[in-house]
Amino acid sequence: MPNPIPNTSASTPSPALPPGSMGGAAALTGDALDLAIEGLAEAVEEEIGHEPFHLGPIPPQARKPQPPPAHRPSRVRLEDPAEAAAHAMIRRLLEADPTLHGRAREPGAVLVVEVPDAEWVVPVAETWRMLIQGTDEVPFDGDDAQDRPYRRISKIEPSWAEFRRDGSDRWHRPEDGNGAVRTMVASGRPVYGFSPAPARCLPSDLLRAATATVAVGPLDPAALAEAATMLTGAAPVTASVPPEVARLVTVGDLWLARLPHQDADDYLRRLAELASQRLSVRPLTLDGLHGMEEATRWGKDVARDLADYARGALTWNDVDRGAVLVGPTGTGKTTFARALAAQCGVPLVTGSLGQWQGAKDGHLGTTLGAMRGTFEAARKAAPCILLVDEIDSFGNRTTFRHHDRDYSVQVVNAFLEELDGAATREGVVVLGCCNDASRIDPAILRPGRLERLIGVPLPDQAALAAILRHHLGGDLPGADLSRLALLGLGSTGAEAERWVRGMRRRARHDRREATLADLEAELRGNGSRPAPEVLRRVAIHEAGHAVVAALGRPGALISASVLAQGDRAGRVLWTEPADGQTTVTRAALSTLLREALAGRAAEEELLGEASAGSGGGAESDLATATRLATAAVTALGLDKGGGALVWRGLPDAAGVPALLAARPDVARRVGEMLDAAYAETRSVVRRHGLAICRLADLLVAKETVPGAEIEALVSASEAATKDCRPRGAGRRLRRVRP
Repeated sequence: MPNPIPNTSASTPSPALPPGSMGGAAALTGDALDLAIEGLAEAVEEEIGHEPFHLGPIPPQARKPQPPPAHRPSRVRLEDPAEAAAHAMIRRLLEADPTLHGRAREPGAVLVVEVPDAEWVVPVAETWRMLIQGTDEVPFDGDDAQDRPYRRISKIEPSWAEFRRDGSDRWHRPEDGNGAVRTMVASGRPVYGFSPAPARCLPSDLLRAATATVAVGPLDPAALAEAATMLTGAAPVTASVPPEVARLVTVGDLWLARLPHQDADDYLRRLAELASQRLSVRPLTLDGLHGMEEATRWGKDVARDLADYARGALTWNDVDRGAVLVGPTGTGKTTFARALAAQCGVPLVTGSLGQWQGAKDGHLGTTLGAMRGTFEAARKAAPCILLVDEIDSFGNRTTFRHHDRDYSVQVVNAFLEELDGAATREGVVVLGCCNDASRIDPAILRPGRLERLIGVPLPDQAALAAILRHHLGGDLPGADLSRLALLGLGSTGAEAERWVRGMRRRARHDRREATLADLEAELRGNGSRPAPEVLRRVAIHEAGHAVVAALGRPGALISASVLAQGDRAGRVLWTEPADGQTTVTRAALSTLLREALAGRAAEEELLGEASAGSGGGAESDLATATRLATAAVTALGLDKGGGALVWRGLPDAAGVPALLAARPDVARRVGEMLDAAYAETRSVVRRHGLAICRLADLLVAKETVPGAEIEALVSASEAATKDCRPRGAGRRLRRVRP
């Protein structure tokens, strides 16, 4: 049907009404005229039963090329600080590409305008209208068909159309709005799409039909100076915003810096102060992490892929869906998740089974509802990183006990459904963290779910020094932290942060500057140096471990130390055999057993008798050796004799004592295996007693000795022993008194 209200465009302004031309009635103001037109439109709608306007072809006169509107010069006054900044950024686009203005106004032009973030959608779109279309006319809202207009729609048929999508609403998706795009393009109207993430938020047909894609921003000092001039009416004289700060300016900063009766210099100074606050609290990125090279490499790959996905260069199928970080407590797994989100420039959503179970009453329905809520929040925030902490707490469905099996199975099944079920998680990278990957249900690690296991080890000396420097910030500038990092080997990044806090507390309480001695005192803890005879025994014990490790697995040794920390009198660090890189044979098992038993053997051979230092809790030398031997008998097929091929299950540390108590046959074979390994270890210690004693002397003097130095010492001692053998062949070192 014909349009009951005439079509007016920007090029054909309505004639001015002379005073008194309304037959004696007062002349209608602009607002009153708008209200009158709206009332007429509503009356027509009630009369005919549907919207009186349709998106028909543009009249021929509207298709004629229109002269480009004059760009607003920088001396123009604007009241909206965000629009002033947008004005400066868009002017730069037009100056860089003189053809852009004409191409954007051509009939059927389709332009995608990418903005820095969601807050810039409206300011950029409003300024684009004035600089490109040169009018206050309200465009056709592409999303109006969904009854969600972003502003009041004019009751005159517009000559161009827009999509303004910041990702905040559920219909800001590629599959929504394609019909409107086709109708608008067919009508010959220019169509513009404004979004911080065009590929994720704008209609897919808009991107397919785009005749140009432009990116607005980022802000720079010149653009901010131009914005300040438009706001205040005069150019700044002395003030400017540094480039590294200008990039951090947000729409909120632009508004908060504005005060009445303010000149341009004062505005820019306030703006720089506000944005500079973000420099001191700039989130940690992957480049600021140390000691987790594998994880940071994967994280940077994900950051690149997410960026390509956001701009439509990659499909979601080409992006890693997730991974599981595995490592000791305190090694920075949660910190990695925060850094990854910052590196990607996306939100971090967090959850855990404990959090979901604690949401209310722990009832199954409540737990699953809380889990679904977290995943739904992640989908709304996509692209984003979803951290699921302590992911090993879900457990393995094959090991659940009968009384809680039904509950636990349903929890795992629901988690699997969220990972790749009917409700897609496109744009959500799930990152799991745990200490023990062996407890994770294999289905969680299936390809397409959390398909990568990434180890996060304890930091080495260089990494620990870098972590200390990061936490020290401006404290102790120029201090050499390598010696303290060597003393602290085996500690975590969380412990390093605690040392720095303690250092600052010491200095604060004494009202003085912090010193390197304060940091060392925190690292050492409150323990006093043991008596000489005790220290010597500890040194012999740790030297036995270190020398046997250096002989059995060259290159695996990290360090040996007699620095007492917590309940440890000393320790030796060596690399564990990497899964999939070491073939576990009887010989390899014997090497590991000798390493575990070497401390006790060194005490017995060189000091006359062994102490209880090898025993104790589940992390002790004897517990480690017993667990290895038990696994060899029950699960690894490395036992000798009859029944060696029977698989009885891989025991965890807590279950070994009960298993051995219940199975005397297994306990007997484990005991025989340990006795044989211990005899071999004592023989190795006797042959290399000179190296063990020399290393013990070094440990008493230096407290910590790095692995490379230990291996050099062992090589030199072996050479010296060979040189002396003709004169003292057959002699055996039985005992070295402290």
